[in-house]
Parts: sequence; C-alpha cells; structure tokens
Amino acid sequence: MIFVAGTMTLNPNVLEDFRRDVAAMLPQVKTEKGCHHYSLLVEDAAIGVVNVLEQWDDDAALTTHLAQPWIATFFNRYSGHMRSHTLKIYDIAGARSLPGL
Repeated sequence: MIFVAGTMTLNPNVLEDFRRDVAAMLPQVKTEKGCHHYSLLVEDAAIGVVNVLEQWDDDAALTTHLAQPWIATFFNRYSGHMRSHTLKIYDIAGARSLPGL
C-alpha cells in the first residue's frame, strides 16, 4: 500500500476551475483499479494551498493512474500554475485502528 501526500500551492486565480475539474474527474479516478482514496482539497484559497491525499495498492496502480489521458490533461492544465509542492510517496507496511474509535 502507498500514499501520495502533501500539499501543492497553485495560483489562487485558477482554484475555481481546479475545484470544478477535480469534481469532474473524481468519480472516474475512484473506479481505477488499485485506488482506495483520492482527495485534492483546497485548504487555503487565499494563498492557493491544496491538500493532497491519495491511497493506492502499489506503485504500479499509481503509475497506471498517472498515465491516464484525463490525468495528463489535468496536469497540463495546472502544472504551469503550481508555485510549489511538498508531495511525496509513502510506503505503508500496515494499518491499525485508532484507540477508542
């Protein structure tokens, strides 16, 4: 299991279009083989911070996702508006429940 997590900072002027495009592609992404969670959430619209959290079966599932034409179109549309990012891939060995929940 792997997670993609971190933030990206986009030009705030494109966030309305970004939200719309994320909402449009989300149902399709969630049906991809190996996708357990996919969230691109605008955390601070004033400065353009987007919180990213994705959960995939493995690197192969993520690689397949990144090769999808709608993802390439999405990246091409917004990569020029990205000011910075802290995105990383995290390998997860296991999971456990939170105490008391």
